[in-house]
Amino acid sequence: MRGLRERKHLALLVAVVVAAVMEPLAVSWSKSTQISGGAIVAVINLGVLLVVFDQRWERWLAVFLLVPVLASNIVHETFSNWAQSAAIVYHCCAFVFLGFAVTVILKHIFHLTIIRTDAVIGVLCGYLLAAAAWGNAYALIYQLSPGSFRIADVIASQLGEWHLQRFFFGYFSVMTLTGLGYNPITPIGAPAYSLSWLESVFGQFYIAVVVAQLVGLRLAQLIKRDRSD
Repeated sequence: MRGLRERKHLALLVAVVVAAVMEPLAVSWSKSTQISGGAIVAVINLGVLLVVFDQRWERWLAVFLLVPVLASNIVHETFSNWAQSAAIVYHCCAFVFLGFAVTVILKHIFHLTIIRTDAVIGVLCGYLLAAAAWGNAYALIYQLSPGSFRIADVIASQLGEWHLQRFFFGYFSVMTLTGLGYNPITPIGAPAYSLSWLESVFGQFYIAVVVAQLVGLRLAQLIKRDRSD
């Protein structure tokens, strides 16, 4: 357990990448396999996140926020009559949960006095989880107001599939966060416009502030080491 705590952000990064890779692949799986695979990924991510959350109240709050995410995902996969309502609940709760995870990770980073490799990986994890949080916000807007986005014909027919919809809006979020552009998905409605420029500003602010924090701590370490020598 101690070794896992020392490499907790590396474990989280692996879990995030595995979940991102499995999302589009789940389309070709059977319904039962999708549910089982989703449950396994959720359990793995929960286990890793419980290691990332050091304080007891953080763990309890994380579990409290994650339960409706898992429950709404199961309802969406199982009961077609409740699919849209379950999707709305899922995206709302996932956005809050991922936002909380990013906040906790950044809080830990800004309280560090010594920079290690795992802390740098933690910054990357926070960046990816922030993109996932914004992706759920975009997917929520799409559920409530599909006309807020212009979808390219090449993927329009695929957005009806639950896993691909989450994957494409996650992709759109990463493109917006990094400032690379929209490509197949373009915001054309007021809510989507607002979220996209907010995420762009957040992405630039994240890089500037967090990298400055890491550089400052690294310089402080070097100065302290030189003085001790």
